[in-house]
Amino acid sequence: MRIRDYTTFRVGLGTEVDEHVLIWLLLGFVFFLPISTSFSQPFAYLAVGVWAYGLFRRRDFSFMSSPWFWPVCLFAFLTLLAALMGPNPMDSIPKSRRLLLMSLIFPLGSLFRTDHHDARANTFILMGLFVAGTSLLGVWDIIRVPFSVFRGENLYDTGNMRDPQLYMMGICFILALWKEGVRRSWGNLMTCALMLNVLGVILHFKRGVWLSLFIAAFMIACVSRQRRIIMIMGLLVLFMAALPQTRDRINLLQEEFLVETGGRYVLWTQIAPRMILDYPAGTGPRGLEHEDFLEYSTHIQPGLNHLHNNFMQVAVDSGWAGLIVWIWWMALSGIIMIRLHIYHRKNAPETAALALGCFGAFTALMLNGMVEYNFGTGVIFMALIMLMGIAQSIRDSSMHDERGDLS
Repeated sequence: MRIRDYTTFRVGLGTEVDEHVLIWLLLGFVFFLPISTSFSQPFAYLAVGVWAYGLFRRRDFSFMSSPWFWPVCLFAFLTLLAALMGPNPMDSIPKSRRLLLMSLIFPLGSLFRTDHHDARANTFILMGLFVAGTSLLGVWDIIRVPFSVFRGENLYDTGNMRDPQLYMMGICFILALWKEGVRRSWGNLMTCALMLNVLGVILHFKRGVWLSLFIAAFMIACVSRQRRIIMIMGLLVLFMAALPQTRDRINLLQEEFLVETGGRYVLWTQIAPRMILDYPAGTGPRGLEHEDFLEYSTHIQPGLNHLHNNFMQVAVDSGWAGLIVWIWWMALSGIIMIRLHIYHRKNAPETAALALGCFGAFTALMLNGMVEYNFGTGVIFMALIMLMGIAQSIRDSSMHDERGDLS
């Protein structure tokens, strides 16, 4: 596709003022999501409010036919119920406000009820804005990390858990889009963005992100049949292996399996099983604090209040029923994304690349969620919702294209 094909954002709902406001709120939400939660959350909550106003004004409840509707509703209900019945409802109920943001899946999809070409361009714009945000974040980290180390801060203390996962998503988007025409129009920008995101991943020295990224990138390479991705990842592995800091981080991995350090081994084998048995109906979001963890083991890292695993933490927060619904929700999302890629692979390869980018990023986040509770991190939670919204937009445009209803 040509560059000008991506320069106009088109919608299919009409020209009402609230719809235009919603568009800009969603664009702002996606762009600022990697940059700052303080900026992106206001856009997100305002978008939910504007979308809800438009629903009741037009009496349009077609979003209820979305495959995400029932998993989202059931998970929200079970989590709120766990918060009400949990040990600390005064703390967990206010934290449940984030559940409102799950509804962003539906406006992100419904705004793109237009013809297939326009929906594809709109989806590319959203993914491009996100990559632009992660690239700006990469520029900041390239400046910030060396300056912090120069001032005496430990290199491994300059990183965090959230930013490398955002870089990981940006890289998955770029790799999936590399092949299908976009590379020719945006080649230099995408190469620059790829380098910034890769440097960002390296500078944070998060082992779980490295492994998740390599697995997701290999999957993207195999599905899209791009050997260059395997070559790039191979060169990246060699480069990182040559860094003494990488070897230090890998050697420190053994501490996670020592009882004395209170690492993941203690959390997963001693604390989590007992918590799940003690709270079968859940505690609500962050219903337990660090002091509650000390009741299960004295070997706990200072200040730790989560289990470093999505499955275990969701089971504690939302109960057994919530975990089952959450697994249904996540599995459904992954299946929809890969089926969209398969469906469009022959007739609309660029749309297939967009779906593959979503699936790659989603897979990487799910893999990293095995060693980090990223579902409970505000920015990663919103990033997952964004991925589902983009998949919803591709799915909606595909259904309209099948029916010939391109209005």
